[in-house]
Amino acid sequence: MIKIVELTKDNEEKYLDQIVKLEQISLEVMKQEGREGQLFDTGRDGISEYVHSKENSVFVAVDEKGNVEATTYITQGQKPFTYNDITKYFKYGKKYKEYIKSKYPNEQEYKKDLRKIYIIKIQAFEYAKKRILQEYNAKNKQKQTTLYEYLKSEMKQNGYHEKSELRENLNKYMAEYIEKNYNEDINNKYEMFYWITLEDIEKEFGTRQSNVNESIQDYETFMKDEKEYADILEKGSLQIYERPEFEEEKYYTANTKNSVEIDTYLTNPHNRSLGIARIIVFEGIKKHINEHFKNSQNKEIFLCSTLHRDNLSSKYVSEFFGLTDSLYVNRRQGRDREVHICRIDREEAMEYLSNMYNKLAVLYNYNPENRNMTDSVKLKVLQEQLKYEEKEKIRLVRAKSIKGKLKGFNHKFIPEKERKISRLKKQINHIQSQNELQQ
Repeated sequence: MIKIVELTKDNEEKYLDQIVKLEQISLEVMKQEGREGQLFDTGRDGISEYVHSKENSVFVAVDEKGNVEATTYITQGQKPFTYNDITKYFKYGKKYKEYIKSKYPNEQEYKKDLRKIYIIKIQAFEYAKKRILQEYNAKNKQKQTTLYEYLKSEMKQNGYHEKSELRENLNKYMAEYIEKNYNEDINNKYEMFYWITLEDIEKEFGTRQSNVNESIQDYETFMKDEKEYADILEKGSLQIYERPEFEEEKYYTANTKNSVEIDTYLTNPHNRSLGIARIIVFEGIKKHINEHFKNSQNKEIFLCSTLHRDNLSSKYVSEFFGLTDSLYVNRRQGRDREVHICRIDREEAMEYLSNMYNKLAVLYNYNPENRNMTDSVKLKVLQEQLKYEEKEKIRLVRAKSIKGKLKGFNHKFIPEKERKISRLKKQINHIQSQNELQQ
């Protein structure tokens, strides 16, 4: 019998080493399967940091002997525009700029904030640069005065990969500067105008900003001469490969405070239990939704995840929880990712959790509350799942013969889908037959 346990500072020592071992086993299996790079190990210190933070959660599934069979890390409240901030992908592009403009009473007010936030962003960058260089020089016993040497050394070491230390620290400290020195209004506008460049400002004002603020002149000279920030942005620029097939505007209000990320989940690759990943993720999501809506000011919550396009297992877990809107992106020099997201309003939250519970109870026999699953509930869950599996099978079959969006998947999933479809049909027929006999 599997038991779900949330890690706390009181019980973490009982499970930490087992989680680290599970990470190592999973990484090794992924490497053997040719899926290297789809998982970064969090490590003992990183996992413990999640446990001790107020915003994040770690859950484990343990067997009767207390052995960890699965784990998940759920994150919320990250620094804006850092590695885990999925909401940044929706604050980008022409359509988003037009949306922001529409929030202002007139163009003059919009331009005023545009310029103001850009200058603040420069100040935040200078603060972050100072912090990073202090730490870098102390660690390496050097006296670097620019970030460019840091950038070059990082590029040489790891090619500026997805978890670039420089990129993360830059964004983290910039956000820290804004939080410390400005009110909530400026913090919100910093996120709104994050991607704004001097080129954008010149387009808005229709002229080269030759008489710009002294700090802007210093910054532009700095960028031109040192190239450090320009190179950082170039190597870490965002690319969105495909037009979204959903209405993006409903995600414009997402931020790190109201968004929950299914950060990582791992199951024992040598002893996988059916549905275990979905069960532990559900417990994490449930905790965060309940906590979030204890605050009456919170009107919505966003569920997010990122995954590699060829990682269909992760896709199926995300879509199980309703994260069906997705962007295909390259967020840094490195592997492309799919960003999955959904929005849940306060009024829908309890119904959402109840429906998820029913799905787990019917499909995977996870029913710790011993709820009575009526035949109507069972049929609803089974029929919805059948519809999903049939649709996904069609997509996978089509993907064999076309390139582009559907390229890249493991062919073993087609027969697996066929088995699931057959099993679901049998379950549905059994319930319907039983009901007919009773009539």
